[in-house]
Amino acid sequence: MQGVGALVIARLAVVWAIETFKSQRSWEREASTFASTLSALRELDRANDIMWNEAIGAKLYTDEYLDEASNWWTSAKKKFDDAAAAAIFLPSEISSIILQVETDLANIRRYDTYGEYLESRGYLVSEALKRLERKKHLL
Repeated sequence: MQGVGALVIARLAVVWAIETFKSQRSWEREASTFASTLSALRELDRANDIMWNEAIGAKLYTDEYLDEASNWWTSAKKKFDDAAAAAIFLPSEISSIILQVETDLANIRRYDTYGEYLESRGYLVSEALKRLERKKHLL
C-alpha cells in the first residue's frame, strides 16, 4: 500500500513540475515577445527622430548618417513586424495595440511634405510605446 501511495505522490509531483515548467516557459515567451516589440518600437522612434530633425532643419546630418538612419528604420520595422507576428499569443489588450500600430504603419497616408509624413509616423510609434508601457503589468 505504501508503494502505491508513493507512486501516486511521485506522479502528482511530476505532473506539477511539468505544469510549472510549461507555465514558466509560456511567461518567458510572452515577456520575450513583449520586450522584442518594445525594443523594435524604440529603435523606430529613434530612427524616425533623426530623419524628422533633419527634415525640419533642426539638425543637419551627413547624407551617410541619414542613409544609416533610414536603414535603421527599415531594419527596426522588420524586427517589429516579426515580433508583431507573435503578438497574438500575448494578452488581448497588448496584442490589440501591437496589431493596430502594425496596421497603421502599413497603411499610413502620404502627406504633402516628407516632414508631415515623418511626424505622423513618429506619432504612431510614440503613442504605441506609451500605451504598451502602461499595459506591461498584464504580463
